[in-house]
Amino acid sequence: MISKEPINLSGLEIMYWIDFIFYKTLLQFLMPLGLACVGFLAAVVILYKSNSKKKGIGLLLISLIWLWLWSMPLWSDFIRNRLESQYKYQPVVSYPKADAIVVLGGGVRGYAGSNLPSLDLNRAADRELFASQLYHAGKSKMIILSGGADPILRTGASAMAMKEFLIILGVPASSIRIGPGSRNTLENMQEVGKMMKEIKGNSILLVTSALHMPRAVWLFSHTGLHVVAAPTDFETSPIPFKLIRILPDAEALENSSRSAKELIGLWFYKLIGY
Repeated sequence: MISKEPINLSGLEIMYWIDFIFYKTLLQFLMPLGLACVGFLAAVVILYKSNSKKKGIGLLLISLIWLWLWSMPLWSDFIRNRLESQYKYQPVVSYPKADAIVVLGGGVRGYAGSNLPSLDLNRAADRELFASQLYHAGKSKMIILSGGADPILRTGASAMAMKEFLIILGVPASSIRIGPGSRNTLENMQEVGKMMKEIKGNSILLVTSALHMPRAVWLFSHTGLHVVAAPTDFETSPIPFKLIRILPDAEALENSSRSAKELIGLWFYKLIGY
């Protein structure tokens, strides 16, 4: 069962929380919508405070075109496919055996109070489903779940909810180990690395969404583990061109923004030389 204890934050955890909030806030301004908003605000300032109206209008048009680009279904599918195609789908039987199947959090919401269901599956719940299929196919005797609490939404550790879902899918509780202390991919990597040392394991089948896999593999390759990517939750498929696909769409903006988050995160890790 999912723990229903309230989230208590120590002094160190509060510092991590502040860092987490800062990262999330900074990231929003680097996302397509955030950059467009910054451009719009800067254009307004230039138009009212500067004698150069052309610069203000030019910046306004650039911001509009930028936002339109990331709102187009055509561009959204293209940029997502660029990420997803780096690790192709493979049937369960094609994977080698490993010391553990590692599932990254994000598919199941952590405990959010007695007024809401204990399980809330989102689009990334394919991760748990695929992990259960790998387990039942005998690819590993252990599943490691890595996913902590969300300090913004005040939900409990997602790894606990992931475990409950896997048990429903027929995975015995004795075969599941949880890492409830990570809130992002970097912390997932650190947490799983420690857990694998404890069990003296060296090889993992890394299960996460195809969109997220390039960033996840980049980080997990620094653990010293033998990492086999096991992508799931593929979102894109070939779609014939239609004129309507160049019109702005709110869902397309949301989807392409998730791709932008992955690219920004990967570029950042490479920039700092992690």
